[in-house]
Amino acid sequence: MTTEQWTVSGPGDVPEAAAFWAGLAEGRIVLPWCEGCRQTVWLPKAYCPTCLQPVAGSQELAGTGEIYSLTVVHRGEGAWKEHAPYVLAYVALDGGPTMIANLAGDGTGLAIGQRVRLAGVGPLGGALFAPLAE
Repeated sequence: MTTEQWTVSGPGDVPEAAAFWAGLAEGRIVLPWCEGCRQTVWLPKAYCPTCLQPVAGSQELAGTGEIYSLTVVHRGEGAWKEHAPYVLAYVALDGGPTMIANLAGDGTGLAIGQRVRLAGVGPLGGALFAPLAE
């Protein structure tokens, strides 16, 4: 497979992620919730990977978190090529899991441990975070 054949998953690709994509379109972080474990399930799945109970609910998070790790991508591939440079980060969500997301800007002034908030939808449909005002 060449990089030109890469596709980006998005709304409708995974039925269990429907609440996440719908919430993201409205500026909210909504994640699957396991009633058995009383925890969020990320990545979305039909069954909780911890207790194997069916996942039937969802929970809205605050939409804030902290940068766990980040990198600036200067040469994107496939669908990302025209968006370079862009920032990818692991964001540890308050009250939830750590997810990979885009960060607004070119990376200048961003740091591990910095507080961020959901700012909308990124260039190819995923979550976009921006620094919290100090």
